Amino acid sequence: MRQAIGWRYLIASAAASLLASPAVAADCKSLLDPFNHAVDEAREPEAQALIDKIASSADCGQYQTAAQYRLAALRLSAAQILMARGRPVGEYERLLTAADTTEVLWQASATLGEVRFGERKFAEAAEAYDKAIAIVKNETLTPKRPEKFEIDGLINRSGQARLLAANVKMADGSPVFVPTAKDLRDGTLGGIYSRSVRGIVPQAVPVPITFEYAKTTFTPIGEQAVRELAQALKEQQPARIRLVGHTDIRGSEETNMKLSAARADAVAAYLKEAGVSTVIETKGVGATEPLKLVDSSGLSQDDIYALNRRVEFIR
Repeated sequence: MRQAIGWRYLIASAAASLLASPAVAADCKSLLDPFNHAVDEAREPEAQALIDKIASSADCGQYQTAAQYRLAALRLSAAQILMARGRPVGEYERLLTAADTTEVLWQASATLGEVRFGERKFAEAAEAYDKAIAIVKNETLTPKRPEKFEIDGLINRSGQARLLAANVKMADGSPVFVPTAKDLRDGTLGGIYSRSVRGIVPQAVPVPITFEYAKTTFTPIGEQAVRELAQALKEQQPARIRLVGHTDIRGSEETNMKLSAARADAVAAYLKEAGVSTVIETKGVGATEPLKLVDSSGLSQDDIYALNRRVEFIR
């Protein structure tokens, strides 16, 4: 079972101090004080019942998000302890899913993404990473920006999960296209296409554009992916971008170089026909620049081939 990479254990001190503040109205203390005690003593069901009361209170509803934050932190911490002990997913899945459901802690969504990735549920993993990115971008929910390596890790893992979902046969025998989540602030594409994630700009985005074997013809999934790339470029209107084609190591160097360049050119041609006005440079590098993987545990050789067959959109 792969462990979460880089997602730190959470200490919800900010939410705790808010709920314990002397400024809290007396009427709300009758709900918040027992809630704090329930969390401190890890009485999760009781804490959830009190959150439901806080949410329905006209006077105390303003503390709902902070309360959700505290309870999610409790659940996430408990789940991560079980993960660190190597316990099976079934023992902590409920805790982790509950922590993620409230969409207030990016670490919960990121950790769930890692679990789904390890289970080879790549589409669900990509969606979880997108949710984590959205929470990070919300400065109200995430006042302190995560470290750059953590943001880069989310973006990279989201891209990898999408590539694998587009290439690897799932339980029903078919690969899938995973649409990128919309930015909650303006409705444009977020996730790996975000203009910026708290000041970190995704530079090289691996687009899950798949092709027919040894051809430049898009598969149905590839066509969905290139259409989404066109949408992102129309929304953001960069002056210039590069498209870099990559292949896996199979085949001769000359063939791979030609194929990767031709595929990058095919994507550029589609974008131009779709009305993208950005200046597009293309390049093929064959198998000379494999995707850098921090953790390849649990991935088969075919998975790694799939990750290396890609077209990167570079700002």
